[in-house]
Amino acid sequence: MFKILVITDDKQSSINQCDSLVRELKRSKKKINVKYMKVTGRFIKYSPSIFIYYLLKLESFLFRKKFELDVDLIISCGRISAPYNLIFKKVNNCTNCHILNPYIFNRKFNKIIIPEYDLKKFSNKENIITTYGSLVNLDKLKPKKNDLHKIKELVDNKLKNILVLVGGDGKSSVITYSDLEKVLIKLNKNKIRKQIIFCFSRRTSKELQNKIIENKNGNSLVFPNNDFNPYWELLYISDYNFVTGDSISMTSDSLSSGKPTYVIPIAKVKNKIKVFQEGLIKKKVTRIFDGRLENWKYSKFNESHKVGVILKNYLKL
Repeated sequence: MFKILVITDDKQSSINQCDSLVRELKRSKKKINVKYMKVTGRFIKYSPSIFIYYLLKLESFLFRKKFELDVDLIISCGRISAPYNLIFKKVNNCTNCHILNPYIFNRKFNKIIIPEYDLKKFSNKENIITTYGSLVNLDKLKPKKNDLHKIKELVDNKLKNILVLVGGDGKSSVITYSDLEKVLIKLNKNKIRKQIIFCFSRRTSKELQNKIIENKNGNSLVFPNNDFNPYWELLYISDYNFVTGDSISMTSDSLSSGKPTYVIPIAKVKNKIKVFQEGLIKKKVTRIFDGRLENWKYSKFNESHKVGVILKNYLKL
C-alpha cells in the first residue's frame, strides 16, 4: 500500500490540481491510499511562509506525535500549505512534492511542479518539473448523467452553447466591464443561433457581475445560481468557450476540454499571465474573437498525465 497525504489551502483550484495528480498516480500497479488535510484560518492565511514554518517546527518539537503519520508521499498546493509539507516530511522522513511556487526552502522539496513562466524564479532547477498551464483533473470533464440532468433542463439544446468564463480581481489584476464589452457586443451581433452562458469565479466582483447581468440577452444564463455552480458540466456541454485573460486555471480547464477557446484580453493583468496567454495565441491554440465563431484543432491540455509519468518513474510506482 502506497500512502499519500494531500495538503492544500481552501482554494478549489489547489484541491483540483492535487486531485489531478493523485488521479494519475492511482494508475500505477500499486494500491494507493489518500488522505487530505486542508490548511485554513485568517491568521495562517496572512502570515509569512517563514513564520508558519518555524511555528510548525516548534510545535512538532513539542508535540511530535501530532505530526507522526504513516505516509510515503506528501503532495501540497498553495503557499500556506508548503511549510506544512516540509514539517511533515521532516518528521516522517518521506518524499514530498509541491505544486506551484512554494516560496520557501525550494531545495527541501523532492519535486516542485511549476508552470514554465515561473521557471526563471528558480536558480536551482534540479528538482523542477515544468508544465504549460495548470494541472487539470480530467475526470471532472466527464460528469455523471445525474449531474448533467439539471443543467440540461436549463439550456436550449437547439442552440449553440457559448460559455463565457469570467475571472476577477487579484493582487495585480483587475477586470472591468469595458474589458468584456467589445467582445460581448461582437458576440451578440454574430448571427449564429446561440445561448450565452456566463459563469463567474469566486474572484468576480459584484460590480462586474451586476453589469454583465444588466446587459445580457434575455435567453442568457448566469452561474453560480445561488449554490448551484455547474462549472464542469458547462465545460462539457459548451460548443465554444470564452475565457477572460486573467485566469490561467480556467484557460487550462477549457483547453483540456478540446473546445474552441477564445481569450478575452484584460488591460490590467500580471505580466506572467499576459506572457502565458500571448504564448497560446502565438501557438494558435487559442484565438482573439473577431466576430466569427470558428472551429479549429489543437492538442488538448493533459499536463497532469505528463507530470504523473515523471513522478511515477521517480517514485518507482
